[in-house]
Amino acid sequence: MNIIYFLEKLGLLSCFLGTQRVFNRFWIFVLAMFLLLGACVQDKDIRSKESGLYKPSFALFGDSISAFWPIEEQFPEFETYKKAFPGRRTYEIQEAAKNETGRYRSCMLNGGVNDFLNNFEPTWEEVDATVQRQLETLEILNDHCDYIIVLNVWTVQLPWPVKAASMINLEMKKKVTFLPRIDPEDLIHTEMLLDGGHLTDEGYGILSQRVREYLKATLPEFWLEFLL
Repeated sequence: MNIIYFLEKLGLLSCFLGTQRVFNRFWIFVLAMFLLLGACVQDKDIRSKESGLYKPSFALFGDSISAFWPIEEQFPEFETYKKAFPGRRTYEIQEAAKNETGRYRSCMLNGGVNDFLNNFEPTWEEVDATVQRQLETLEILNDHCDYIIVLNVWTVQLPWPVKAASMINLEMKKKVTFLPRIDPEDLIHTEMLLDGGHLTDEGYGILSQRVREYLKATLPEFWLEFLL
């Protein structure tokens, strides 16, 4: 946000420019932040009165990893939605995003491994096509989500496509540099896998903690808890 533009619209810029010896740009920024936070508080009060208790929305787009995620329990501060189903390939996830009509405060996208079921020797061309569909899906989700997180792929075991998962992981790290990305290969260990690919409750709990940390540090709704 352009702070100078914001103050000019409020009619406050000329006042500050006339007293530059007292107020520098830092104090202009501080005042603008207080004004923005005040607006957030007022907006939050209005929404709270209308809905009883305001919770920012959080929607998961993806395959079985998102579909089986116990987000209702592990994200109590959010109004949660699952836009995911088991077995979905990236073109199906992309199609679901195209058909989406809702608007969400935050979203998360996962997917890719199902493109390679029973394909244990994928080519880089195939992996690039999968990652490209994920990138296109992220562009589509920009029209539906205020904030987006990308969930990368962790190390899987047979009968899941081990090589493809590793290749997808590398490509996503190279190409998804414009959005926050959760890289779970150091978070998810063998004992957290149910069938070589899906997660135990412990695995979901660890991922949820990381995602919640990001969301609570990012969404202004949660800044107010510490500032007021």
